[in-house]
Amino acid sequence: MRRKGSGSGVFIALFLLSWAVLLAGMLLTGPREVSTLENRALTTFPPLTAGGIATGDFQDALEEALGDHLPGSEAVRAGVREAQAGVLRGMQEALYALRPELRSGYTALTEGYYRYRGDAHRIVEKPEARTPGAEAALERAAEALHRAEGARLCLYFIQNSRSVDFDRPEERLETWAWLRERLAPDAAGAFDVDSYEAFSEVFYQTDHHWNAKGSYRGYRELMALLRPEDAPLEPAETVTFPFVFNGAYARQTNQLCADEPFEVYAFELPRMAVTLNGKRGVYGRLDAYRKGRYTVEPLTNHYANCYGGEYGEIVYENGEAGRGSLLLIASSYSNPINALVASHYDRTYVIDPRYYADWAGQPFDPAAYAAEREIGTVALLGDIRFFLEELPAGLGVKGGED
Repeated sequence: MRRKGSGSGVFIALFLLSWAVLLAGMLLTGPREVSTLENRALTTFPPLTAGGIATGDFQDALEEALGDHLPGSEAVRAGVREAQAGVLRGMQEALYALRPELRSGYTALTEGYYRYRGDAHRIVEKPEARTPGAEAALERAAEALHRAEGARLCLYFIQNSRSVDFDRPEERLETWAWLRERLAPDAAGAFDVDSYEAFSEVFYQTDHHWNAKGSYRGYRELMALLRPEDAPLEPAETVTFPFVFNGAYARQTNQLCADEPFEVYAFELPRMAVTLNGKRGVYGRLDAYRKGRYTVEPLTNHYANCYGGEYGEIVYENGEAGRGSLLLIASSYSNPINALVASHYDRTYVIDPRYYADWAGQPFDPAAYAAEREIGTVALLGDIRFFLEELPAGLGVKGGED
């Protein structure tokens, strides 16, 4: 049988032993004031007073000080923290085993660029945050667009890795609803990708632009929005070139990881007069590409070289009458489909707001431009960066402080 009071005796003995070890250490090294391991000040020993003993404050402070100054206490606490972290990691891994959809699939390559689910051939971005300043700028851009009286305003939003979190793809719908609300178009549609697998089918591996399959789908969806009565053009041929396309992401990260050949769809188009920044010309070099006139340098921008580069204004004149005019305000996503869309109108004006001011000497005024040319439809086409940054900047509007 355990004798009454034996536990108290053991506690007192351990207490005295701790004090003896502590005092011996302090006599040899002096009292420490700072924990270098934990980067914090150590608790000082409390003064011994009758009041402190009566209230228990002395005992609590003494316990904390002993915990700080006893030899090996820092290592013990560090071990406890590491053990706690290990338990947390174990709990997380157990949770991921039960719910693998909760694990983030993103792995950082460099700042702003990622791989997803270990896909060694593809580079993506992550969704961009909406700041108050960007939101206010978009609202002012919407006001400028709605000043184009008599013109129907259409919105076509391209979902890509800048607006779709592949870990939580359902959140993309909130962004889409927010954009429609801010722009208040007469008609709206979205190039929707609801998963990483769906995204991978219609975008290049190492470029933010849509591939041939994606751009053709975009053209069909845009025309269903603009002129549902028109039959879309069908590809006459699929042309696959004997080189791999490493795009903008590859150039920005120096990761030559793509393994997809560059592929385009060719169409039988009507003859159209094209004006590039006020001068007659030819937009794109697909014909030259088909004749083998291209470079195979690993980081060549084949998207721009083949489909056409960046201009502030491109005008297509179809030579037909009675089909009206279209103003397409777009980013470089429209490059592969400009001529396809233009085949449905008498005149098509394509404005890239990023470059218009440099060419024209002033920001783009959609209301004045549309009124001067008697344009009946204004269409907006781009991804989230276009709507939050490039469009407002091109219209010369600002949103104030973030």
